[in-house]
Amino acid sequence: MTLLTRLCRFTAVLTLVLVSFLANAVNGQSPVLAQLIITEVRPDSDADTLTISGDNFGSRPVVTLDLVPLRIEEATETEIVAVAPVSLMPASEYLLTVSRGPSANEHASFDVLLGSTSPDTTAGAPDEATSGAEARPMVRSNAQGEVAVQVGDRVITVEEIDDEWQRADPASYIAFQQQVYETRRRLADGVVADELLAIEARSRGISVDELLEQELPPRTVSMPDAAVRSLYQGLGPATRRNTFEQLEPALRAWLSKVTEPELARANYIEELMKTSTQVNMSLVAPRIRIDRTDQDAVMGPDSASIEIVAFGDFQNAEYARFAQQFGRVLETFGDRLRIVFKNLPALDRAAAINSAEAAQCAKAQDKFWPYHDLLLAQQGIFDTIRLKQLASDVELDREQFDQCLDNGTFRPTVQSAVEEARRYAIQGTPSFLINGRFAPAPPAFLPPFEFFTRLVEEELVAQAESPVAR
Repeated sequence: MTLLTRLCRFTAVLTLVLVSFLANAVNGQSPVLAQLIITEVRPDSDADTLTISGDNFGSRPVVTLDLVPLRIEEATETEIVAVAPVSLMPASEYLLTVSRGPSANEHASFDVLLGSTSPDTTAGAPDEATSGAEARPMVRSNAQGEVAVQVGDRVITVEEIDDEWQRADPASYIAFQQQVYETRRRLADGVVADELLAIEARSRGISVDELLEQELPPRTVSMPDAAVRSLYQGLGPATRRNTFEQLEPALRAWLSKVTEPELARANYIEELMKTSTQVNMSLVAPRIRIDRTDQDAVMGPDSASIEIVAFGDFQNAEYARFAQQFGRVLETFGDRLRIVFKNLPALDRAAAINSAEAAQCAKAQDKFWPYHDLLLAQQGIFDTIRLKQLASDVELDREQFDQCLDNGTFRPTVQSAVEEARRYAIQGTPSFLINGRFAPAPPAFLPPFEFFTRLVEEELVAQAESPVAR
């Protein structure tokens, strides 16, 4: 076949493709995209890879495992080899998503079972002392009030030892108490949910699985676009520089297959608690006394029954995302709410320290919050020149501000703020306490305003039920 003949045939084929495309466009139809399909995922713990088989993967697919983007070693239309720490992953089911574009045909998800879930059958039967209902905890601690040690005639109780622990190392004591509470509460919530579902299933004469199959679908609600965007923003560095558009299929798959069913189940459990069987939770979250210091910036009246203490870093994008909602939250709850800001800059970042000092210089002129808000609305690293320019933008006395910043007037104050945070066992930002108790980690899909709203409403309910919560 001559070169001229080949060119003619290529031109003819190209013409047919273009004509077909244009015809579809004229008829209001988009060209049909081949459906991306995942048929199998093979983990290799020795190589720490996942081999994904299927079809129509495209030339540059994006692969995520539980929303974490994976590095791709090889990719063809029918097979992808992605790097994942398979050998280190705990036994569980993970959601893998492959996408090559935004449309429904261009992505697919697959549940992958990783880690060893089978018992070791080569090691013989488990010891009788640790099997089944006869299992006993490995460690059992003394109860409060019990004797810890006796020295001569003096009896020292566990409570006294705890008091000394709080005095000598408050951070580790607070961290321990918080971990104990969170673990107990998580397990208690699980036991309550299982018990409520079992009671309801027995009353209907069906299994728990059948009950959930009947009750969850009507309660499953599609998450709004704001939740998708919030989930992406909550991933932070875990996005590995993938854009929102690249990860959107994986984000939506996660919300649909994981978050929405979990929320439907949680909502159903709440309904059962109100209508089926009474539940009285006696576990109480530990509350710590937060000191008021000269560096604190406050919005809201001293008489407010709810106080949110925010530990923030002006160079932290996640803090900025939440702090930008402070004004809206205050408008919502009015005189019932007070917000207190405490500096917690990263000590290894000069820009974070300088920004904290600049905000304190603005506070010295009674313009902390305008400067705070303007600082968070900016992007990038803040050098001294930019910090001083922002001072002009909020109409600060520039001579006074520049002198304050250049002389490091509030550097000891900022360092003291970091030490204060450490005493409360707070290591990173953003961190929030509400009336002295640690706020739970914000769900990644929940926008900041909704997060704060839930926190305040829960605390208001707790106060109505028990004055101790104030």
